[in-house]
Amino acid sequence: MKFFSKCLGINRTFSLICCMFWIFSPAEGKTISEVMGSRVILHCRNKSINKLIQLTWKMNDVTLFSFTPLKPLHVSPEALSLNIRMSESESQLHTLIIERAQKSHTGNYTCETNTAAGPEEQTWELIITENVDVKKWKKLVIAVAVPCVCCLILIIALAILLRACKRRTETDIHSPTAEMQEQTEDIYENCLEAANRERRRYNQPYPYKARTHNMK
Repeated sequence: MKFFSKCLGINRTFSLICCMFWIFSPAEGKTISEVMGSRVILHCRNKSINKLIQLTWKMNDVTLFSFTPLKPLHVSPEALSLNIRMSESESQLHTLIIERAQKSHTGNYTCETNTAAGPEEQTWELIITENVDVKKWKKLVIAVAVPCVCCLILIIALAILLRACKRRTETDIHSPTAEMQEQTEDIYENCLEAANRERRRYNQPYPYKARTHNMK
């Protein structure tokens, strides 16, 4: 009897765990990975779609579209800003279409339908990745741009340094000290030249004049 009660308790615990997993398990859905710029289509399939009362598309729990038969389609500002549309054609009835997927379209999408058979929902996790070529191009641009920027900075720094040296040289040339030194050198050269002239003049022989004696 005790063994039977123990088995019954284990079975109840196992059943309770199964019920909890069933209650908290996510609704039917799947993960979709697409490349940036590609066309994404999400089909909202429902067995009782012909007996539709209301259909709602959501992205991250934010309503994008709300459709009720015989009434205008409600389009939210979020759907307009993300450039998402819902098809109303018979071939793609109630299909969510993203013409050119971008990073901003990444998220969880839900299609909620309310029919005569009861409510149902489908979920998708949409992941938008960058194109491999785009990644390579970005890496190439970075690899080329960084050395070019470093070289440009070095050239600008050298140009500024040369300009500063040139200004300093010009300032030194036109400074009062340089002018005084130049004047001193000119005076010294003039003095030497004058001394040389005097020396040459002193060493030059005087012409001899013979005396004339008056004959008496």
